[in-house]
This record gives sequence, structure tokens and C-alpha cells, in this order.
Amino acid sequence: MPRFVLIPSPFVGAVSWHATAAALPDAIACDYGGVSAPDWYDGMARRIVAQCDARPWIAVLHSGAGGFAPAIASAAAHLAGVIFVDAILPYPGKSYSENAPADFIAQLRRVTIDGNLPPWNKWFEADPLPRLFPDSAAREAFARDLPRVPFAFLEAVSPDASGWENLPAAYVQLSSAYDMEARDAERRGWIVRRARLHHLAMASEPEKIAELLSGLP
Repeated sequence: MPRFVLIPSPFVGAVSWHATAAALPDAIACDYGGVSAPDWYDGMARRIVAQCDARPWIAVLHSGAGGFAPAIASAAAHLAGVIFVDAILPYPGKSYSENAPADFIAQLRRVTIDGNLPPWNKWFEADPLPRLFPDSAAREAFARDLPRVPFAFLEAVSPDASGWENLPAAYVQLSSAYDMEARDAERRGWIVRRARLHHLAMASEPEKIAELLSGLP
């Protein structure tokens, strides 16, 4: 049976998946070291594949990591499927900034300091972490793992590859912010599961996320 490889968004750390990895048999939370120039996508894909491609595996992509699917599928020999968890869908041949709303990218540009985005929880007027993580220890651990991503990543172009589209795929929606992506997944004929949780529920409610992932794609 293929193992789940839980891949975090480039804007949060691998600690976001640790609890869910513990709740799933034979799953791993993949720490790929973030994204970096010059090979923003291909370098990330090579680091992921180096950790898990010795046997069949399923890439479980959270949030912004959804855009990694083309690069990962191109680099892997044993990728057996893809699951998008409250994630954007791939944008091959385009950049993250071209795929996102212009006002959102403008907001991120305004808060960029010395070429780097602030930690994810500082993107907003009010820090969402106290609401999402009532437990202070869990909240602090998550916050410590948040990276400072270079703004240039948002302008890097994803590989124009289509191999990922030939793989079994599924979508798990956790929050209303991803209504459009879940509907798109349904139009593609994928299995779609929905739960009234929140965007980072893999860190705060791992058993529920493990149950949602079970049997997919």
C-alpha cells in the first residue's frame, strides 16, 4: 500500500503535519527545507523525492503546496497519487502571484521586509493562531516553525508539466476559503471530502484529518 507523505505549505513548517503523521500508519511529515532560489520548484521536488521515492507513495499537499504537484510528479518515479488538503490547485507554466488575487499579492508586497515575507501569522491584521490553537504550547511550537519565505518565490514560474494530471487525485476541504478549489476538483471527477474544521486542522485535530485521508485517493 502506498504511504502518505504529508507535505506542508511553503509558508508554514513541517511541524504542521507532525500530529497527523503520528495518527496515520506509516505516514511521514516531510521537511523539505523550504523553497529557495534559483530552482524554487525543482529543488524542492528533488528534496521531497529523496526522502520517500524508494516505494509507492501519495503526496498530501496542504495549502500553497498544491502548486508543487507538477514538479513533484516530474521528479518522482513511484508517486501513486495526489491529495490536496485545503490547497490551491497547480498552476503549471505560471507563478504563484499570477494564480492568486492581485490585491492579496499587493498586500504581501506591502508587508515584505528585506525581500522576505513575514511569518504567515503576521500576514493578517489580527494573528489567527490564538483562535486556531487554543493550546498555548501547540501554538508556540507552530509559530516557532514558521519560515520567512522570499517574496521572489511568489514570482517564480512553476514547471509547465502535466504528468500530475494522470495520477489518481482527491481533494479534502477544511475551510470555506477553498470552496472554489473544491468545486474545481469535483468538476475534474475527483473524490472530494469536506469537513467544517479550519485551515490548520491537521495540527490541531489530527485524528479527524487522518480519518478524512483514509482510503484516498
